[in-house]
Amino acid sequence: MRRAAAVAFLALLPLSCREERLVPSLPPGFHVDTYAQRSASAVDVLWVVDDSGSMAPRQEALARNFQAFISLFREGRIDFRMGVATTDIFTRPGELVGEPRILTPGTPDLERAFGNSVRVGTQGSAYEAGLEAASRVLERQARENAPVLEARAACESGCSTEACRQDCAAAHPVAFLRPEAWLYLAFVTDEDDRSPYEVRTYWRAFEQVKGIGNDGTVVASAIIGDVPANGCGAEPGTRYAELVTLTGGELGSICDADFADTLRTLATSAVGLRRTFALEQPPRPDSLRVRVRYPCGTAEESMRGCEAVDRTACEGQPAEALDVVCTPVRGGPDGWTYEPARRGVYFAGDSVPGLGARVELEYVEEGAS
Repeated sequence: MRRAAAVAFLALLPLSCREERLVPSLPPGFHVDTYAQRSASAVDVLWVVDDSGSMAPRQEALARNFQAFISLFREGRIDFRMGVATTDIFTRPGELVGEPRILTPGTPDLERAFGNSVRVGTQGSAYEAGLEAASRVLERQARENAPVLEARAACESGCSTEACRQDCAAAHPVAFLRPEAWLYLAFVTDEDDRSPYEVRTYWRAFEQVKGIGNDGTVVASAIIGDVPANGCGAEPGTRYAELVTLTGGELGSICDADFADTLRTLATSAVGLRRTFALEQPPRPDSLRVRVRYPCGTAEESMRGCEAVDRTACEGQPAEALDVVCTPVRGGPDGWTYEPARRGVYFAGDSVPGLGARVELEYVEEGAS
């Protein structure tokens, strides 16, 4: 069977509201499942930073490497809001710190403002309770938002068009914990959580904060002491790791001297880039081939997870043409693997397809002759 002839039969099927997916029509037994990488259009990020005595160098590393986190938001033109809280639930319970309290794409000198916000000092309580701190911030924001959202709902009750509803939202804006935005929680600490309730209690509370049916739009990640401990002086963040696993977020090590790589990984998770892409049919594993096509204008830095990059077809093409062919690394911390249990291809580390990319999974169906 000639691949070129097979690909000529590609047909676009209708797209669902939850994922952009192109499914090819090919001869029996041969498949090319194709997905468009997407992201959230709006994200609210709550950073919870440990302000106890040992955290000064970790706060500095977070501030110094913020560019590695925010660059993906800018690349995708994500409408973000960011707030910072501390793990001290006694001195400033439920409060956001820094000035301004909410950072946005329009905040002047954003990197400097973020750095000032996350340098929360080292005079906080040694009883670090990051999960409880996050919960109190969200509860306070919900209380403050309630009258605004009630007014918005009253306005929308007279609407018959989407334009009218957008006007109501503009007339009654919410600064943080916006109904239309994903919620991303990022914990940075060298001690484990000492909050009073079970981790699953906080998980359920965080999942429900966006309302029924929106639980998949809440993700938690953490930069914590390694589990198990690796001897850098940080306590294993066992409770944070449990929450991250429950929400599908990312873990980074507080022991790293440079947070840049970790923050890039967290950003990928924060903007909602997909890591797993399911196959329509069970494949013959030895036949599976993976390609990622990027726009011609994509910088090399955005394709670090590619084993090979072919830009030949970009000659004379516009920047948005999907003609850069990336062959991602297979296996390892920055490569893709096939997971039979989920019948999907999982991308790890730098191999996660970037914004605007198209993933092509080519294979022969199991049992096909």
